[in-house]
Amino acid sequence: MNRALYRLTAFPKRVVAVVRPVARTANSSLSISRPTPFLQQDGLLRRNIIANDPNYRETTIEVRIDWPVVTDERFAALSSQDWSAATVDEVCDNFLLITSYSAPRGLQLQDTVFDELRNRLVTILPDMTDQQLMDMLQLIARWNVKNPYDPIYRKFWSLFDKQCIARYKNWSLNKLLLYMDHWYAMGLIKLSDFVWLSVRKLARKPSRLTPNQLIQMIFYANYARKFSHKLPMYEIEQEVSSYYNDFNIKELSLVALCFFKTEMTIRNQELVKQMYNSVINEITNIEVVQLTTFLKIFIYCTKYSNADSMYKLMDVLVEKVNEVDLICCIHMALLGTKLMIRHEKLLKTISQRIVNEISQARIKDMERLMFALSTLNYNPHTTPCIFESIVKELRNNSRSIDFERHTKSYILVLSNLAVMGIFPYDCISKALKKEMLHKCFGKRLSRFSVPRDIVSLNNSLLIECPDYSGPLLPDVLKVSCNEHLAWHIPISDKFPKQTVSVNNFLKLYREFVQLFKNEAYLHVCYPLPHHPISDILFCVDTEGRPVTIPETMKNKTVFNNFEKPPELGKWFAIMIITRKSVLHDSNKINGPTICKIRQLKKLGYEPILFNFNEFGKEYDIQQLVYEQLKIHAINLN
Repeated sequence: MNRALYRLTAFPKRVVAVVRPVARTANSSLSISRPTPFLQQDGLLRRNIIANDPNYRETTIEVRIDWPVVTDERFAALSSQDWSAATVDEVCDNFLLITSYSAPRGLQLQDTVFDELRNRLVTILPDMTDQQLMDMLQLIARWNVKNPYDPIYRKFWSLFDKQCIARYKNWSLNKLLLYMDHWYAMGLIKLSDFVWLSVRKLARKPSRLTPNQLIQMIFYANYARKFSHKLPMYEIEQEVSSYYNDFNIKELSLVALCFFKTEMTIRNQELVKQMYNSVINEITNIEVVQLTTFLKIFIYCTKYSNADSMYKLMDVLVEKVNEVDLICCIHMALLGTKLMIRHEKLLKTISQRIVNEISQARIKDMERLMFALSTLNYNPHTTPCIFESIVKELRNNSRSIDFERHTKSYILVLSNLAVMGIFPYDCISKALKKEMLHKCFGKRLSRFSVPRDIVSLNNSLLIECPDYSGPLLPDVLKVSCNEHLAWHIPISDKFPKQTVSVNNFLKLYREFVQLFKNEAYLHVCYPLPHHPISDILFCVDTEGRPVTIPETMKNKTVFNNFEKPPELGKWFAIMIITRKSVLHDSNKINGPTICKIRQLKKLGYEPILFNFNEFGKEYDIQQLVYEQLKIHAINLN
């Protein structure tokens, strides 16, 4: 190509576009910015992490083009000429001229006026040099193409994709990354098979990549999600650990995003701790998009060994609440939900901000905030009340578009409110209509499509709201869902592989059997099938002696009608409080467990709680049981 688009002193130096103009005016260094309808804003912000870093100059494109001035007459002559005999150099040079004229005017590359040009371009593809191929990719990126799936345009760019595939095995790692960056600029990185193959090639042996190559490969993998599950994340984790000090906070945010999108946990908790320290140290400089990414991965990957690091981060996040967007605030609120860490000052600050800006909050944001508050059993006592404000917004008719977009979130808000004993009947009646359920969970509702949250809302209404007269799940569906959720009876021989929680349950059950001397006095079942753990029921008479449980009750392991038990005496429900039912570093129980206790009492059972902490080797389980029985005046003599 005699008049090349770019002059490179030596490949792979950074690409700098220097065009020899056909004609120039004082304003001819026109910058044509291609619209990016397929690139999300957060993707552009993350792309700037590598685009603005001089360490990536060799593998990213820098567009600085002095565009040639093309008159209407010149364009008319170019677009109508016979392209069939044009040489590779002629086609490439003239495509620059046509792009210079057409791109800023919003002309479409798939327009019929360019049919012959497109046909000639794809015909000469095999004869182009690598540099000419790259030139053409960058020019294509300048066109205002609104639909990459347009049949004409898709056929056109697919042939360029195949040409890259035909050559990529002979390209160096840096050259691969540079070409991938061109596909990103074209807005086609999610659709390109070349990019898919290149990421696979780069990820095959992460140990051979430099720190910068590793980060750039991770960025493209993040953006083109279709192959992220194929990445060797354990090997990538090892390389990130070994290079950790070479990365800045922005690059680490790309690493965090990669683990989040691949749904792979970071196994090395020391690496997680390092990331916590980096975020805490950089908290005043970190951008909102990057902070949100770190919060996502911390929620997903943090184990109890890093609970202190999480709490330290929560301390510094309090000052950031009013500086970030609402979505970031919501992820702050969710941070402690997995480990049951309740940072009251952070939750209160976030809740007050949401109340203050409730009109800007999405239903989806309210649902997530309510999940955090109900799970951690926290009332932030905002002014006005956060719960009243959310219910008011649920009733707001001007939010019809938001309801339409986030219908499932609308229902889940109500489910989370129900955990805290709040039941706005008018909203619930709207949420449990068949039309709403079908929209969220499909036309054929079944136990496999209706989630636990909806069953919990339905059952909670039956238990706690006898005056509710609105729609409910059909009885057949309710029974099916309850039985589906309450499938695990710990004393059954069908489940030989037991967890720590189940083993604790069995220890407790065997101790009660030994003390009661007859299993007829005990019944392991699900009086509340929407709660995930079964209970042990028993009854004592007026003198505190165990009463034989009726066979009609013994034959049921899942209770669906939520009736009060037979009037044989005083009924008790033995509850195991697992680690996830207790707030971290305290004996306070979480919201769903408090909800279960409230509902058991509503049905007529007195809960007896056994905390998992009491089942260590240093504890005498028999003594614990005796103490509880004594407290409740149960006579076993």
